[in-house]
Amino acid sequence: MQQEPEVQNSEDMLPAERRQRILDWFDANVAASNQELARLVGASISTIRRDLDQLDSQGLVRRTHGGAVRARRKAAFEPTTDQARQTAMEEKRAIAEAAAGLLEPEMSILVDTGSTLHQFAQVVAGLTLPLTVITSDLFVAGTLANKGHIRLIVPGGHCRAGAFTLLGEPGLSFLKDIRCDRFFLCSQAIDSECVSDTSWELVQAKRAMIEAAASTVLMADSSRFGARALYRVASMERVDTILTDDGLDEEERQRFLDRGANLVTVPVPEA
Repeated sequence: MQQEPEVQNSEDMLPAERRQRILDWFDANVAASNQELARLVGASISTIRRDLDQLDSQGLVRRTHGGAVRARRKAAFEPTTDQARQTAMEEKRAIAEAAAGLLEPEMSILVDTGSTLHQFAQVVAGLTLPLTVITSDLFVAGTLANKGHIRLIVPGGHCRAGAFTLLGEPGLSFLKDIRCDRFFLCSQAIDSECVSDTSWELVQAKRAMIEAAASTVLMADSSRFGARALYRVASMERVDTILTDDGLDEEERQRFLDRGANLVTVPVPEA
């Protein structure tokens, strides 16, 4: 749960002191909006944006459309489900809508777990395309249940603590026996060599879904790039398309393009 910011007048602070106060916030919180940080230091939104741009350029935070998130460099870092669902919301929605544009009638798709896929499920629920959807995420399943255009399959398993994810058997055995058109994947950390995550059980499920699908689409907001988590999910060669927001650093983007990745940056509309 985010701490309530304590207001301090920015007129009493030097720029370096103001930025340190912002970094202190990110020591205790995963994400913040421009408005929260403006209140924290008593500065204007434009001043906060400049501060965040500076901190982002130093690799100390990662900018999002409406604020920033803590830099994801530690292998064991994973935000809680509530934190993830409140972070980079505009970016995730834009990515979800772009992913829905890849759907075709009568497709069979696998849908991973995570807050970006929750946005994707909400977009898909509003479509009329007939689809077969297989997911181990209970939020995704609940969003798509009883929709006339969706044939929904939930493989089963035990629910991961603090999340919506079903893991283990019988889901893993079920996934070995299916063949789908496309897998929509999400991950905690991405670099130009591989996709990685923090939970071994979750990685096993993701690997099984990659094997079951003819193609894989990676959906991740730009804050997840440039980091590597503890467990390798798959090499980037196993990912057919990468969808992210236009906040991705140009240098980071070029690394993927140099390796031949099909990287698509999605514009995020102004709020």
